[in-house]
Amino acid sequence: MNKILICIQDVFQILCVLLNLTCVKNIIARSFSKFRILLFTIFTFFSLLYSHPLQARPTVGVLSVDMFYPSKGLEWLELFIQEEISLQLQLSERFSVISPSVMSQWHKRINVSNKYASNLKEVKKTKISLLNPDRIFKLSLQKVLNKLSVNWGISKFEGLENILEIKGIHSWSSPDELVASLLKDLVEADKLFSGINHYRFYYSWEGIQSFYRWRQKTLPKVNSESWKNHKKKLESILLNYPEMSSHIKYCRAVLKILESSLTNGVQVNLLDSAEKDLVDSMKSHPGNADHHNLLSLVYFLRKENLFAKQQANIANKINHSNGLSLILYGLTIGKNPEAGENYIIKGLRLYP
Repeated sequence: MNKILICIQDVFQILCVLLNLTCVKNIIARSFSKFRILLFTIFTFFSLLYSHPLQARPTVGVLSVDMFYPSKGLEWLELFIQEEISLQLQLSERFSVISPSVMSQWHKRINVSNKYASNLKEVKKTKISLLNPDRIFKLSLQKVLNKLSVNWGISKFEGLENILEIKGIHSWSSPDELVASLLKDLVEADKLFSGINHYRFYYSWEGIQSFYRWRQKTLPKVNSESWKNHKKKLESILLNYPEMSSHIKYCRAVLKILESSLTNGVQVNLLDSAEKDLVDSMKSHPGNADHHNLLSLVYFLRKENLFAKQQANIANKINHSNGLSLILYGLTIGKNPEAGENYIIKGLRLYP
């Protein structure tokens, strides 16, 4: 039993990482609006039922994007390219895409444990192989005037040709044109990605910079004055750059979950509002395991274990290397912690 309690404690620490928390306390939830939740769950399952077989899809992930020149000031661009390439591959419905946040955690873990992590051949020898990936990408960038030099390093986890490198010069004209150009290089170099279409979102550089710089700020203490200003800034970005709405609504859902969980008694109205933001975000960014994980967490906090388990199961079908979905599934599968112990332990191995 002590072993299980330790596992559960680790699980909550991992969930805190997902929400940028240092602690979660006083989690008391109530159940209601079952009919609306049930309709959404049924719709989601039918969407998965008539999609391509998920488990057979190649597993891919962007391990890191590093700006070499200039060395400072464009960290927001690194995050955008990592997430946008992942999103484009996800929307193609041909790949099981490892979450950029999970990839970033693995990148940190590899760097700590392996001083040769910059060598893609060495990356293949690390515990990231637990994810059973087919391709892992590392990109390096150099920006000079209105041009962006991009070097891809692609580690293949099968076959004789282990490492593939792509080099290209791309225009800075617009975010959509840059991403389309990057995907074109990938398609031409690796036949696994042949036929991928680019999904245009009509981004602006101003909107991307505003949103990702907001993301990189340290999260203030919940319900403090800084917290309120942080939320107002996000609403301002949504008002000025509606093309970022799907990204913003996901982050807004995270803030609502945090605010609900760190007050005296879980505020179910905030959890309901977070659920609505997640469903809205999924309309333009479907097939994202992170969204289903967060929905699972919303239901878990409301003690709606059936729906929490369903969403965790969907997240795992989208990406079978998803440790968080296994943890959430393990927490909700039975009437006591021991029932889901194997899932929790496996999830902890997969999630760094």
